[in-house]
Amino acid sequence: MRRRAAWVLACLLTAFAVVGALKPAYAAVGCKVAYTVPSQWPGGFQASISVTNLGDPLTGWTLAFAFPDASQKVSQGWSATWSQSGRSVTAASLSWNASVAAGGTVSVGFTGTFGSANPIPTGFTLNGVACTGGTSTTPTTAPTTAPTTSPPTTPPTGDPWNPPSSLVQPLAAVWSHEEQTYSDLYGFKNYGWDQLVAGGGSINYCVRWDSTAHVTAAQRDAVAAALQRQYQKWMDQMLDNGAGWNNWPYKQVPVKVVGWAVRDRSQLEWTDSSVDIYVNDINENAPQCGTPCGRFFHQDGNYSGCPGGASHHYDHSLWLTAGFSGGAGGDWGQRIGSEYFMSNLTTDNIHILLHEMGHTYGLDDFYDWDPLPGQGFIMKAGSATQITDFDKWMLRDFWRHLKSRYGR
Repeated sequence: MRRRAAWVLACLLTAFAVVGALKPAYAAVGCKVAYTVPSQWPGGFQASISVTNLGDPLTGWTLAFAFPDASQKVSQGWSATWSQSGRSVTAASLSWNASVAAGGTVSVGFTGTFGSANPIPTGFTLNGVACTGGTSTTPTTAPTTAPTTSPPTTPPTGDPWNPPSSLVQPLAAVWSHEEQTYSDLYGFKNYGWDQLVAGGGSINYCVRWDSTAHVTAAQRDAVAAALQRQYQKWMDQMLDNGAGWNNWPYKQVPVKVVGWAVRDRSQLEWTDSSVDIYVNDINENAPQCGTPCGRFFHQDGNYSGCPGGASHHYDHSLWLTAGFSGGAGGDWGQRIGSEYFMSNLTTDNIHILLHEMGHTYGLDDFYDWDPLPGQGFIMKAGSATQITDFDKWMLRDFWRHLKSRYGR
């Protein structure tokens, strides 16, 4: 009898121990929101929202808020999946920014429209909890069976700036040279980086066809495909084993040609409306795509004058000039010879275009000095026909110096 009593007592103690282990766990939830309007124009505006996680780490999030005025609408957003119903707006995390550490910050933004007034939104919540600047606790679901315990894994730490040792000093010399020679290295806000982030990870092009040659629909499509391939070659430099280096958010960057500019409409041998067509708008003695749609002309993101709206805007121009040798590049886009480009549409590395794309992302020219004597790299014109390891780390160096402006 004593043995049976002892056994029953042991069972009861075990049961209480299991019940105690299955008590609901509580996760701390809290957030702080900073909402700013960097630019505003009649009937439109651009907004930036910075959300700081004051609670436990998040593996997914939804930000919600309400516009005070019924006329306020989100037109186009980035860094989240945006939706609006009446005055209520939600922004849901994407795969690359779903995880937010305790104390971490995530930044999103959008362009919008309004009627007579543009008051600041109210009632911000993160995953249903009001963003008051403090924290609260909410129960997480308790397991129905005792979980199996495994030792925690600690992510590797260390400085992501780890170029090959032979490149460390040359890279430092390049950045120092840029600091000394660029007039506004840190303040300039229209690098390719800025354009890519503003577009939510995609880039739009418009082609300036500075030639008397005709272009078929098949050639038009081949131009778009070639641009996509060449652009992705630079974007691939920001990946390590398929993952973004140093918090780089994009794996694939969609590139879309949204328009063509020509002197004579008959030069374009297609009749469909797949791209916008600009006829005989001449600037710099060449056809130009409409300025109301160009990022270069509207760095505030205001495309209210663009036919078709913001989705028809272009970030870069691809200026293809007959008889042009060499190239040029900058925040406006790239210029190369039309014959050279059209004859290399299926070439693996269109090296002059790659060089000029590098300039769009801020990379320098090296006509007057050489940080890697005798080795060659794509940004030293004529010394390489493909992106090299040195080019990759120069690109990454730009990102690590600018990424904080994007909340990365």
